[in-house]
Amino acid sequence: MKGKNAFQAVPLFKGAAFFFRIALLLVSILLFSCSGRYPRIHDVRYRIIILQGPNDTTPQETLSLALDITDEDGIEDLEAVALVQDAEELYWKIRRDQWEWKPFAGGKWLVCSGLLSQPGRPFPRGGYRVVVTDLAGYRAEREFSLSAEPFRGTFPSIQKKGGMLVLYPGSGSTLLVLTSSTGSTLGSFPLKRGENSLQPILASPAIRTQVKEFFLYSKTSDGDGPIWVKGPYEGSKFFFSREETKDPVQEVQ
Repeated sequence: MKGKNAFQAVPLFKGAAFFFRIALLLVSILLFSCSGRYPRIHDVRYRIIILQGPNDTTPQETLSLALDITDEDGIEDLEAVALVQDAEELYWKIRRDQWEWKPFAGGKWLVCSGLLSQPGRPFPRGGYRVVVTDLAGYRAEREFSLSAEPFRGTFPSIQKKGGMLVLYPGSGSTLLVLTSSTGSTLGSFPLKRGENSLQPILASPAIRTQVKEFFLYSKTSDGDGPIWVKGPYEGSKFFFSREETKDPVQEVQ
């Protein structure tokens, strides 16, 4: 689950130091734009993700960014991504070992997941700036507006009953996602209201031997709104409790 790698907002530079930094940034962009070797941000997409623990903890809003970026020296030349919200003076910095490259719209986009706002607060709505820096110090900047509506959905919940999973759905459709100890996805299964058989889930050797945690993903039918995620649940404890047979593999074969 990528949300584990969370990047907390920190206060931005204030007063004269803040404006001096902005002035330097503008000068550097103007200077580097003449060299033709600076990075370019072609597009910015974002997704609000709402997290809730398995014990109905207070929901936490997180943000994922997807950036369409090129660099004439190669994308391996990129060093850092900064997200800036000037109105609230908030700042996030993501290093190159904290992002992923994922296929989207015919290309590969830089994806930053797990960004957190200030404790107990949602992300401020309004204008943001994304600043990308490469190893040579060249920068590119692009603005976007975060305009998502406040979250009003209901999280699903789940129980185990014999060889069945019982889903109590929330506001949207529900997807069960199982992960390993390294965070790799082992499988995903759409769940319906009420009873769902465990057999297709436990038929996977990878899930039987490697499952560490699982999550319940929900989204609206149009897919344009936020995603809300409940978890993590303890996978091995949930699926293979001591009260059951000692050999769950035999049970599903």
